[in-house]
Amino acid sequence: MLRLKTSIVAVLRWLALQNCSFKGLDESVNSKNQGNFLELINFIASYNKDVNKVILQNALGNASYTFSTFQKEILQILAKNVQDKIRTETGESKFCVILDESQDRELREQMAIVLRFVDHDGILKERFFDLVHVENTSSLTLQQELYKVLSYHNLNPKNIRGQGYDGASNMRGEFNGLKALILKDSPYAYYVHCFAHRLQLALVGATKEVIPIQQFFTKLAIIVNIVDASSKRHDNILRTFASIGTVLLSIIKEGNSEQRANVDVVYDTLMSFEFIFIFHLMRELLGMTASLCQALQRRGQYIVNAMSLVSTTKDLIQNFRLTGWDDLYQKVKSFCEKHNVDIPDMTTLYTAAKGRSH
Repeated sequence: MLRLKTSIVAVLRWLALQNCSFKGLDESVNSKNQGNFLELINFIASYNKDVNKVILQNALGNASYTFSTFQKEILQILAKNVQDKIRTETGESKFCVILDESQDRELREQMAIVLRFVDHDGILKERFFDLVHVENTSSLTLQQELYKVLSYHNLNPKNIRGQGYDGASNMRGEFNGLKALILKDSPYAYYVHCFAHRLQLALVGATKEVIPIQQFFTKLAIIVNIVDASSKRHDNILRTFASIGTVLLSIIKEGNSEQRANVDVVYDTLMSFEFIFIFHLMRELLGMTASLCQALQRRGQYIVNAMSLVSTTKDLIQNFRLTGWDDLYQKVKSFCEKHNVDIPDMTTLYTAAKGRSH
């Protein structure tokens, strides 16, 4: 009993709660880091003589309850308990399904299932329910796997009153998409395209209409990939601008011939006024839409509130368009002066590619 309490209650549940990995790269007895599961057992044993005697002296490396297969079995039991709790909360009420499909690290297709419902107390709840591996992402396969999960937990597909997922053709297709297949069984399962995803599509579509902006994101991706080995890669590029420049210069000096040629072009891009100006511009614009994007992902968001936020965001962008350019230019100018970036003369003629002088 002590072994089970130690391995299940004190270790497995805590790691699962904190969303930590269990296994380590080397779990042998001589390993300096055996992974979170075994290391946490070691930690507990260091404060408890009984645990030390039962777990460490007689078990590690030999007892089956320290093996990954046992850990997975216990996790499956915990997951089943969580699902049963969600099923109890759902009761016999109507519910909505929110689905998303993607590939895992082994390139296997999988489908995430989220249930949205009103519990017995009238409280709106949204719960992650299951993650299912599927053979493919065709609409029929996704429907069959969804129905299997619902049937296993005694949830009637005819009680579906809403569908929410992205705009892929296999999901929202009018005739053969998952939306259409579910509507055949449950005519009131209205489809709602994820609002945050719609905003993302709108932003992506808008940027593709402006060639310099589209080129900016392409160049930005290249810069991020090159400096990915930097310890500061997760920080904002503007705050680590000097460090990124240093990394690029070091590659130009010490890298091989191919690296030096490619990175030299990237460095010139990074130190250009145009790149810095667009970076500041997109930072301002994305900052205006960030609150809206977060709000659209809230569980209890109402359509009326969402439309009000959309209107407010449009006003912010319009005001920036009318009155924000002078402040933006001053920020860019100050940034360029700080990092010794050449600032073009704004009074001279500028000729865009294949265009007229301005």
